[in-house]
Amino acid sequence: MTSHEYNNIAAVVYRFFAGLDTRQHAISAGLIARDGVWNRAGIELTGPDGVLAALDKRDPKRQTAHIVTNLFLEDATETTARVRFYMSAYETHNSEDGKPGAPQFLGVRACIDELVMEDGQWRIQSKTSHRFLPAE
Repeated sequence: MTSHEYNNIAAVVYRFFAGLDTRQHAISAGLIARDGVWNRAGIELTGPDGVLAALDKRDPKRQTAHIVTNLFLEDATETTARVRFYMSAYETHNSEDGKPGAPQFLGVRACIDELVMEDGQWRIQSKTSHRFLPAE
């Protein structure tokens, strides 16, 4: 696999969380495969429509920052890939007048994204994670 192909795969992970943090939910949902599944907080969200419906219910006063580190490609073929990474999450809640509150560290999750080539683009087939710090 070339570095260009690796970067295309890694970019899916980064763009997904950038969409969450900028509240551009359609971007994040659009990175899910047609039959892809995201296990989010114990609930399976299926396909772009299922992901978008859940994300659109997020509290509008909540701001998040998802920091992805230690990303590595565990396995890849021409049409599938598996990446592992840590994701540190922070949140803040805006006051009624729109001022952000103090950021709070939520923890670190160990994540696995399984990707598939779909319509010439890498898409997330499966997105899973478990709490790493603090330990479950």
